[in-house]
Amino acid sequence: MFEKAFTTNRRGFLGVMGASLGAIALRGHEVKADGPVHFTHGVASGDPLADRVILWTRVIPGDGAARNLNVRWQVSADDSFASIVAEGETTAAMKRDHIAKVDASGLMAGTGYYYRFICEGVESPVGRTKTLPTAGTDAATLAVISCSNYPQGFFNVYKELASRELDAVLHLGDYIYEYAEGVYANEAAVAQGRSVKPVNEIVSIDDYRERYGLYRTDPDLQAAHAAHPFICVWDDHEIANNSWRDGAENHNEGEGDWVKRRLVAEQAFREWLPIRDKQEGSHTICRSFDFGGLATLIMLDTRIEGRDKQLSYDTDLPYRTLPFDMRDPAAPKAILSAEAMTGVPAEAIKHIPVPFDLRGAKPVPMTDLAAIKKLDPKNLPAGFSYLPDATRFRTEILGDPKRSIMGTAQEKWLASELEASKAAGVPWQILGQQVITGKVPMPYLKDEDLDFERSTFLTKERLKAAQMLSQMKLPFNLDFWDGYPACRDRVFTSIREHANNAIFVAGDSHNAWAFDLADESGNPVAVEFATPAVSSPGLETYVPASAEVVKDALMTASPELKYLDSEHRGWLELALTPDAARATWYFVSTVLDRDYTVKEGQTVETKVGTHRLA
Repeated sequence: MFEKAFTTNRRGFLGVMGASLGAIALRGHEVKADGPVHFTHGVASGDPLADRVILWTRVIPGDGAARNLNVRWQVSADDSFASIVAEGETTAAMKRDHIAKVDASGLMAGTGYYYRFICEGVESPVGRTKTLPTAGTDAATLAVISCSNYPQGFFNVYKELASRELDAVLHLGDYIYEYAEGVYANEAAVAQGRSVKPVNEIVSIDDYRERYGLYRTDPDLQAAHAAHPFICVWDDHEIANNSWRDGAENHNEGEGDWVKRRLVAEQAFREWLPIRDKQEGSHTICRSFDFGGLATLIMLDTRIEGRDKQLSYDTDLPYRTLPFDMRDPAAPKAILSAEAMTGVPAEAIKHIPVPFDLRGAKPVPMTDLAAIKKLDPKNLPAGFSYLPDATRFRTEILGDPKRSIMGTAQEKWLASELEASKAAGVPWQILGQQVITGKVPMPYLKDEDLDFERSTFLTKERLKAAQMLSQMKLPFNLDFWDGYPACRDRVFTSIREHANNAIFVAGDSHNAWAFDLADESGNPVAVEFATPAVSSPGLETYVPASAEVVKDALMTASPELKYLDSEHRGWLELALTPDAARATWYFVSTVLDRDYTVKEGQTVETKVGTHRLA
């Protein structure tokens, strides 16, 4: 029976796959021709150093038999492979999802190369890569990208990157998204074939592998990988939305053990991306790269390793309380002044949240505890409301010095990397990480600025809550570094002490930002550039107001914010010289059509020694 299935054609190949490797081994690839093997997902390179680079491909047996494959790799100075400079053999192993990944060494610094794989006489597509330069480099250009959501639209940004002149591409996370079919998807994109596989939310190793396989069939993503070395870190969606050290917003007990899910997600990430394998016993993706003495790129993990759970205004924002004298439980008395507290034993004082009467010139607390207990907190009388205790939240909860977005070990590692870079005389220290570092208080948007009829997220009730948070100058997003201000202060101290000129680059937000970063005393510390998304929607989807209204509100709220584009998908390019660093944003006109245009956006600059934007 099996001999007959092996005979000749594509139909026979697919039939035997179900009996051995399984159709899932294709990972979204469609076999278009018979052959002894199939390179199913192109080629890629990454984690370049001065003498080596990671080379990646995936190859499966053409006959469908489940077995490891011996793969030969070659690196050449020319695309005809007449001048091979390095070669060797590796294995596309079944246990690694038939992926072949090799650390190709013995290369020249600052040199462009071509590479390919050969298996059983079949050649892979040819890729281009580049090693890092050695000391004396006077220029480098990096593309910075993040948030590539397959069912939100086409990867036009990747297509553009494939033809750019770059030294490397930094992918700051959300390379894939974990959601089930129809969740966080654009109907217009799905109608054009951008639906996900598997259709369920991904939780198992096979789920994560299949989702990566689907993404990596995209021709524009393949082209970008084949053109440039990538340096990648994960964000949350490589595992689950709003991840932290011990869990995620988008993970529940019905989806199994969190640690197991995190580990299989990490395994698939390391299999499917051209990243150097981790050290034994380590889960960190933190590592650094020396761009020829011009810049030290320090890749951080502000998502998983050491991150404490995010705070939430719904559950962590305390309400203002009133002290009550409880010596007579039947008739507790509100304590309305410091004098009234005199003589009351501390153990007899209880602080109780109370509603405030907001109908007058200033809020007045209710003092009848018996009447308060009869109220429905969700249906208070008109003009009454519980009021958040912003001061307590800011000082005791948000400002808790023990909270970290990185963890103690990583904070210390970052300080040591900064110190070593400064001691080596490197002008720029680039911190590649996931989320916005700059201070972004909640913007104040007026009711008349918003079109609630076209809003699927921001309701009038949510707007009123946001307006209240804005008046209290609380953060816009607690998942950003704003949710970990004590950790940010410590990192800023490390930068002042150990860095020459620090630049944060960030993803996650889906929008383009530029910040001057200052310490609590207002002293300039660093600058930050954030990239828009490859395809994931930005603020224009969630805030039903014009882009100018949103921009003005955010820039009014945040004196540190110097540039914002809240409505376009695209990428960031960072051009470095010994004297200056320039960030330029580029935007595609649409991700819902393969016919699009590219617009060059703002260019901003920081000069050595200023620690601020020019």
